[in-house]
Amino acid sequence: MRSLIWLVVIASCTSQADDYPVRFGDGVPPIQTTTGTTARVCVIVDPRNLGSCSPGAAGGLTVTLGNTVTTTAPDGSFTVPAASTPGTTPGAMVVVSGAGMVPTAMALTATGASGTAVPASIPVLQADLFSQMLAANGITPRSGSGSIVGSVTRGGQPVSGVTVTSTPSPAFRPLFDGSTPTAFTLDATGARGVVWIPGVAAGTAQLTFRDLATSGETIVGGVPVIDGGITIMDAVLP
Repeated sequence: MRSLIWLVVIASCTSQADDYPVRFGDGVPPIQTTTGTTARVCVIVDPRNLGSCSPGAAGGLTVTLGNTVTTTAPDGSFTVPAASTPGTTPGAMVVVSGAGMVPTAMALTATGASGTAVPASIPVLQADLFSQMLAANGITPRSGSGSIVGSVTRGGQPVSGVTVTSTPSPAFRPLFDGSTPTAFTLDATGARGVVWIPGVAAGTAQLTFRDLATSGETIVGGVPVIDGGITIMDAVLP
């Protein structure tokens, strides 16, 4: 079975409207008011768990959404004015950066026909932890490329035994969650269902996820990749 994902899974869709159709979060929506949207930045403790947060580590970070720039509070929270969310713009991203952090991008979350919103939780990686990941897996970053890190889920649960390929081809083979936070494997997703694709050319990429147990394929197109940064995504399998 081959399917395309468009924010929520659309099975057997053959249209080209598949730009960055992913989301991330724990199911809790961001707080939306008439004056803006409040969300939170989460500094990842374990790269195999994109919801693991380091308390008190996300303050003073810069959050950029289009022409809007704001700063996180000590608890990682921030507010984006309501007028700043760029509607249903395909591939619209929120980017988090700051001292000691790897610049991290994440797509806006679909809100139905009304448009899009900032994700409730935006995971970011500390530069030191990312350097440990690179060293443990023998990867030397290349100029003009970035990484994609994502969770693979079905029914809200991580899926093991899933491989991924990228177009364009990355400089390094995709990696998957292993037995330690930094040493990934080359086989397929493990119990935590996490993929890491380093060395993807900056721009956009198309990812194909293949479930080895069912031979089913799920395609995610238009994934943005930022030079020297990380794109966080959540691929939801049918």
